[in-house]
Amino acid sequence: MNRKRLIILLAVLGAVTVAAVVAWQVYRVYYPKEEQNVNTHPTDAGLFFDDSTPPADPLIVGHWTNSANPGWHKVYYDDYDEEQCQYWGKEWDESEDVYEADLKYHGNGWFRWKKQDGMLHEFSTMDYRDVPIHRGYKITKSTADSLCYFEAERKSAVLRFAKRN
Repeated sequence: MNRKRLIILLAVLGAVTVAAVVAWQVYRVYYPKEEQNVNTHPTDAGLFFDDSTPPADPLIVGHWTNSANPGWHKVYYDDYDEEQCQYWGKEWDESEDVYEADLKYHGNGWFRWKKQDGMLHEFSTMDYRDVPIHRGYKITKSTADSLCYFEAERKSAVLRFAKRN
């Protein structure tokens, strides 16, 4: 083999080696190796969760019925909607032939609520669009078994609710 062929052969082998190393590096960067069976919650280590959900008012949360109309139910959940920074609730009136089973999840009859500065704010939802309709109530009494409030616009119409067990 003459010298010229040997130099060409070594140059081709060098170029192929460089191309293979570059291809391997690019593959490693764009397709990283997936780790399998990684235990992200080991039992021998401390595990802390940051629950930044504010607590719901325990005197509001629960199933309530209206004192004047026992068929009118309101349920205030501590289920937090992080997008709206409010809690979920629902209401129905059995005297109008509307029952809890008739409500679509987070549709008609559902509302988001928050308590702020002695006011109970409810934002009703609809089946087809999430366009909140606000109703504000001034709380006059809030105990473990009784909830009384009135609409800010109609102070004479006090609504009284009793907690169901």
